Amino acid sequence: MSQINFLQVDAHHRVAYETTGSKQGIPLVFLHGGPGSGYSEASKSFFEQNRWFATFIDQRGCGNSAPQGSIVNNTTAHLVSDIEEIRKQVKVDKWVVFGGSWGSTLALKYAISFPEKVYALILRGIFLGTRDEINWFINEMGRQKFPKTFSAFQQIVPNDIDTLQYYYDTIFGHDQLQSLEAVRRWENLERAGMQLSEANLINKPGKSQLRADNKITATGIEALNRMKIHLHYLKNNCFLKDNELIDTCHMLGEMKVSIIHGSEDPICPKKNALKLHNQLKSSKLELLKNAGHDAFSPKIKNALTKALENIRKDLI
Repeated sequence: MSQINFLQVDAHHRVAYETTGSKQGIPLVFLHGGPGSGYSEASKSFFEQNRWFATFIDQRGCGNSAPQGSIVNNTTAHLVSDIEEIRKQVKVDKWVVFGGSWGSTLALKYAISFPEKVYALILRGIFLGTRDEINWFINEMGRQKFPKTFSAFQQIVPNDIDTLQYYYDTIFGHDQLQSLEAVRRWENLERAGMQLSEANLINKPGKSQLRADNKITATGIEALNRMKIHLHYLKNNCFLKDNELIDTCHMLGEMKVSIIHGSEDPICPKKNALKLHNQLKSSKLELLKNAGHDAFSPKIKNALTKALENIRKDLI
């Protein structure tokens, strides 16, 4: 049975990671999305235990890593360094890198930084960390596709304040109930994008986030911490130069890259995947009709499973 391990990466941060599967299996690292989400038990369902030696990392400030929600010394460069230190810690020479959404961003940045340590990339729901993509999610996706949700998202933002700046200031503000309300509205926009629908959205913070006396619960604090990491990265353009990944991905050379993307994905539009595919001669792109951003939807999960098997066969 696997257990959570911790690596003290600096004086402030302990990064949590876990390994599963057989040490005789092909090494792989799973990079979660968000930024801020952490990996889940469901994340492990992609990898057959006897075929893969998989490492799951909670990025700085996320999940079981400590301190949760910390933005001190928390940049993309720090996360890339952590991945490399954990590779050394689990004693593998090279590994397959598997990441979706923000995880695809981080996977690309890590592979560009350490191409000699990567067998192959499996990427889902491509996000390239550009200002245009961030602007699309905050200002255009909802307006064009989920107008009711977008109206509620924008309703609390004063006319003279940038939307991202308002949410950042509110999430990091001292009024936790106001912060939690901002989290709810932001998560509703995310949820609409994930489920391709404005149905089943949350009208107010739930019992798991608030006590009867309107005090915030541990679950509410977790939601706030996740959003702090999320907005910290978006406000800083993911700590990447604009178009950095496209401009530098030639460093991957002939590395095999499998790209899985839902053609109806509103959060990370398919043009991201097409742009990356066009830059990488050795990449294979699978655009899935009638599929969105959810990694666990049957079409996307099946495609990811097949991509994993194809890479495995190439490496054995």
